[in-house]
Amino acid sequence: MSADAHETLILPPPLRRVLPAARWERVNVGESGAGVWRSQRFVVKVQARDGLQFPSTLQQERERLRWLAGRVPVPRVVGYELEAGLEYLALTRVPGLDASHPDVLFHPERLVNLLARALRELHALPLRECPFNMSLPVVLARARERVAAGVVDESDFDDERQGRTAVSVFNELARTRPAHEDLVVTHGDACLPNFIVNGEFIDGLIDVGRAGIADRHADLALTHRSLGRNLSPDSAEGFLDLYGREYVDPDRLAYYRLLDELF
Repeated sequence: MSADAHETLILPPPLRRVLPAARWERVNVGESGAGVWRSQRFVVKVQARDGLQFPSTLQQERERLRWLAGRVPVPRVVGYELEAGLEYLALTRVPGLDASHPDVLFHPERLVNLLARALRELHALPLRECPFNMSLPVVLARARERVAAGVVDESDFDDERQGRTAVSVFNELARTRPAHEDLVVTHGDACLPNFIVNGEFIDGLIDVGRAGIADRHADLALTHRSLGRNLSPDSAEGFLDLYGREYVDPDRLAYYRLLDELF
């Protein structure tokens, strides 16, 4: 049974005891792999406990949210349950709109500035305090497992890689692996829907199940690509300018866009 097997949210008893009765609305924005429902005050994510099918488990997301709390703006964990092969993660709902919403995109200069600032703040967190390793040795091993298991969606590859196989993408990643990683604390899936904008601030980073220590380009590549798709190439380049061109390597941007194809 998967999170998509039903359109109605059925909470396990422990979560029913901590969440107030509410009208739950299904959310279809984003590509986290989980089913997502929200009420006025809370969000519940549901997915099958299948470590290969999805890029991360909800248990991993819970651990990262707890560590990030107080360091950067993230939802508060209300509860976590595992029942009948499904994971349930209950969170507080962050007020605002995700950064891909038309009302947010209507102010491109403000959005680009907010994203650059949010990632600079996240990437400035002390590495020694972060317990989550998402560097290339870890992530490439994970990618190899997913390719071998046949769970990579090749039809979802970017346009320039349509028609290629997951095996060929992985082989290219292994062949062109950077010799050096510029390690920081990263979001791990820094696309526009995963930033919640509230007025003049980013009030929440969401879908942080892949957060951890990695090359800063793992985030820069996805934000840059997401801005290019949702706004314009000029906005994407402006984001890199505001973040700091001295930190940007175009070859590594391309590498991490390629790596994302396998997740």
